[in-house]
Amino acid sequence: MADPSRRSFIKTISGSTLALCCGSTGLSVLLNSCTSIKYIQPIIKNNKITVSINEFAENKFVVVNTEQLPSSIYLNKINDSSYSALLMLCTHKNCSVNPTGSFLTCPCHGSQFSNKGKVLRGPAEERLTEYQVLINEKQITIDLNQAIKL
Repeated sequence: MADPSRRSFIKTISGSTLALCCGSTGLSVLLNSCTSIKYIQPIIKNNKITVSINEFAENKFVVVNTEQLPSSIYLNKINDSSYSALLMLCTHKNCSVNPTGSFLTCPCHGSQFSNKGKVLRGPAEERLTEYQVLINEKQITIDLNQAIKL
């Protein structure tokens, strides 16, 4: 029979290891889900959405609400001269995806997409629809006539 102090030690170490592993995974999910999300209601003219560069002063991305599309647009700042505009509609079963920090997640079936629209985890097989983005020193223009399907 094992020594009671040894058994106690093994139980303590096992429990601590499990808590540490679960805690670090949970912390990662929690940190991604705690990201502040900025929603904007832009003016749409000639099927183009214009967003001020200032919207990105404290945000890495914004969610652009529009009634012209079946879902909102995830406008992501890749760097100072590059942005991506993704339709937040899962290519698997057309559920609206949710931004969770550095990726987008479909609540219906669990598909995950990168902040550039690439499929990270299925069941979706196709990337998110992307729109052409034009940038100048003051604003970003999303052309809804220019959907890009890669």
